[in-house]
Amino acid sequence: MSQTMRIAHGATRYLLIALLLCVPCAGQQTAAPASSPAAGIAKAREALKAAEAAHSGDTPEVAAAINDLVSLQIDAGVADAGTLALIDRMVEIAKATEGMRSKAYERALVIRMDVLTGLNRAPEARVVAEEAFEIAQKEFPDSSEAAAAAGALGRICYKLGDYPCAIRAQEFAVAQERKTAGANSAELSASLNNLGALKSRMGDVNGAIEGLEESLAIAYRLDPNDNHTGVIENNLGANYMKAQNFPKAAEHLNRAIDMLTKLYGADSVRLMQVNRNLAALYTRTGQFALAWKAYEFSLKNKYEQMDNTATTHVQFAQSLAQGGNAQRAMEEGLTSARIGREIFVLQARTLPERQALAYDATRAHGLDTSISVVLKHPELSNLEIYQELIRSRALVADEMARRQRNLNANNDPETARLLADLNQARSDLLAAENSSPDKIARADKVSAASGRMEKIERELAERSAAARSDERIYLVTTDDVRRNLPAHSVLISYVEYRRRVVDAVDPAAAETPSYMAFVLHPDSSKIAAFDLGESKSIADSVAKARSAADAEAHGGGLGSTRNERVYREAALALRKRIWDPLRAEVGDARLALVVPDGVLNLVPFSALPSGAGYLVEHGPVIHVLTSERDLAPSEGGAKKTGLLAVGSPQFELAAVAGDASRLRDASVPCEDFRSLQFHTLPGTGIEVADIAKSWHRWNGAEPSALLTGAEATRNRFIEQASQNRVLHVATHAFVLDRSCGNGNPLLHSGLVFAGANASRDTAILTAQQIASLDLSGVDWAVLSACNTGNGELHDGEGVLGLQRAFRVAGARSVIMTLWPVDDDAARQFMHELYAQRLGRHATTADAVWASSRKLLAERRAQGKSTHPWYWAGFVGSGGWE
Repeated sequence: MSQTMRIAHGATRYLLIALLLCVPCAGQQTAAPASSPAAGIAKAREALKAAEAAHSGDTPEVAAAINDLVSLQIDAGVADAGTLALIDRMVEIAKATEGMRSKAYERALVIRMDVLTGLNRAPEARVVAEEAFEIAQKEFPDSSEAAAAAGALGRICYKLGDYPCAIRAQEFAVAQERKTAGANSAELSASLNNLGALKSRMGDVNGAIEGLEESLAIAYRLDPNDNHTGVIENNLGANYMKAQNFPKAAEHLNRAIDMLTKLYGADSVRLMQVNRNLAALYTRTGQFALAWKAYEFSLKNKYEQMDNTATTHVQFAQSLAQGGNAQRAMEEGLTSARIGREIFVLQARTLPERQALAYDATRAHGLDTSISVVLKHPELSNLEIYQELIRSRALVADEMARRQRNLNANNDPETARLLADLNQARSDLLAAENSSPDKIARADKVSAASGRMEKIERELAERSAAARSDERIYLVTTDDVRRNLPAHSVLISYVEYRRRVVDAVDPAAAETPSYMAFVLHPDSSKIAAFDLGESKSIADSVAKARSAADAEAHGGGLGSTRNERVYREAALALRKRIWDPLRAEVGDARLALVVPDGVLNLVPFSALPSGAGYLVEHGPVIHVLTSERDLAPSEGGAKKTGLLAVGSPQFELAAVAGDASRLRDASVPCEDFRSLQFHTLPGTGIEVADIAKSWHRWNGAEPSALLTGAEATRNRFIEQASQNRVLHVATHAFVLDRSCGNGNPLLHSGLVFAGANASRDTAILTAQQIASLDLSGVDWAVLSACNTGNGELHDGEGVLGLQRAFRVAGARSVIMTLWPVDDDAARQFMHELYAQRLGRHATTADAVWASSRKLLAERRAQGKSTHPWYWAGFVGSGGWE
């Protein structure tokens, strides 16, 4: 819920960020404003007309008059499309009179960025801010204009949730202002305020308070009655509220309301924004009637940015929930979720994927409040909550898939050139990541390469958005999902959410990470909801089970009995939390389609204990969907035929002796990856040869191609992947820690091809590169390598890794691994998988389930360990058919 105000400094204007959180005010003093903002704006309009009359054409004098008018509109919070037209004119005047590398042009860009941000056009605003900062850095790096450009970039990165970018820019702005403007300048005060807002958003409340106290002290020394002093008071009060120092918070917030009321009036846009903070205080102290009145007033602001409006609605919902108005609380939470989703979909259309993921993390969590309410009040209908849930999941993946399909269908030569440039930029980024042993030098190279890559990605995104015929995201309904559920099935939607307090005063505004589940049947309009409790114990059980699997993977067959016992204890505790509460509702369903969330993405449901055995032996067939929308008819692609199988790549240019380990790799630290030597995988050659034999036996009408040894190169795979219906890749995979790739999770996982020990640049295929392939029409992508289902967890998006990359590229179903796999077990599983699919025409869900069950049965009959590590690591995801 940002509130924007500006500080004048010659011809440069500085925007102040207010915190995107609700803060308390002990009371609102109403007094007659000292002057009317509307009168000031009217006077500035007359001044502009006078300047136009006195100076023929678009002159610097006219630009100065435009600057004054636009700044007043922004200060009053009433900038609109007319404001943008004015600032566009100012930009053109600066370009014509002083050139595109001038201070005047840079200053105009900074103001244009602010106006675009206020008009819900943040992606465009970022492009403008980046241009202004680039000009300032190269043309006048040690100037106040450079600080202003850095501040602008910091503000828009803050808005979009790109905090690494924002903190670099804001810290630069503060340092530059200390040098150029001095310790008692309005510019430094503004920059300190903005840095404080950012630190608060990043969790450093003490650092935020320290900076804001300095900012406020400067503001009072300069002009105690300036409108920006009220903004800083407001922000400082917000942080004292966050620190739960309520008396100190009320002290600052009272002063903020008093100042802004006198300056703008009791019914002004600025007071509507501040009233959110007043409402928060009333809520935390149990004065709900007053809180609700203040929220209603705040929501009258027609100039507010839409994502801020979404946040106001969710805060209102929390207040209503605590105050006992459950029905209205649920409705406000849903309103927040819908607004947040719609503005995100519009903004994300031109954002690079990493930036879209960062922006997605800033969305208001209205559904969390609605879910908290309906679980406490089961008499309320949950139908609208469920429909919004299925529309809100995996929005970034959906955007990237649509974008890629559109680009792949575009025959424009310029688009083709940009796609080629993007592929090269991604290769350059990977090379930069593996370049220098010096961390600082490498970080600089990675940052520069990442910037070049995202600039090209943004250009392509803009081309895709411009060519689209779908003006709105395809809105799947609950009825669409229900109609596409097969007979005798059930859909289980797990949700990790932030539980809010309901029917009680909550001074701390606590949020408790928790899990719940919805269960939907094809022949019933009822949707059952289950409270599964807090996330921590569930996450602990998942971690213990996976640790026991890892122990078996690296134990060399020793300690298997103990490892399985430890696994079963953890998995049994997990089953009691996530499966047993739903068992009666699942009933006699033959197929359970599961949409996991959070750490449940890392759980093989087949390996949950059942009696002396496992669920794979007793329960319904369980198949994982990436989202409920997987059940809706796909947009399709050209029908393809054929098998492409990759195995036993030659990682050395010349044969080098090495440990032919039975494992196909696990996650590795970033530093280790640079020097890692990939060992040979002779078993994968046998695996793909057996698959080819099965293919010819049962599906001889379709062609097949094998890439092994020196032929198993990245380029050969890229060339042939889009031509086949089934892709099978048996090689090393990697999952890196978060320190790699400039923090870009899409560079943290990938596949390894021939020549990788000689040259990473030409033999590594990252998840980001895979996602840009055209795999529409691919029915199966079988990833027979370690940890291909792992990666970085992202709220609402699932696992950011290889499985997601193949799905974004267009593959209908992905068969992946949740942990390191054993060569022998993998060969046996794959043999049975293709026998089920090709020989028995099994669905994806049945083929994976039956293969796991058979592998377990054979091990038990042979007296071998039945630890799930041997048979449960492979899971199917996506289309179940």
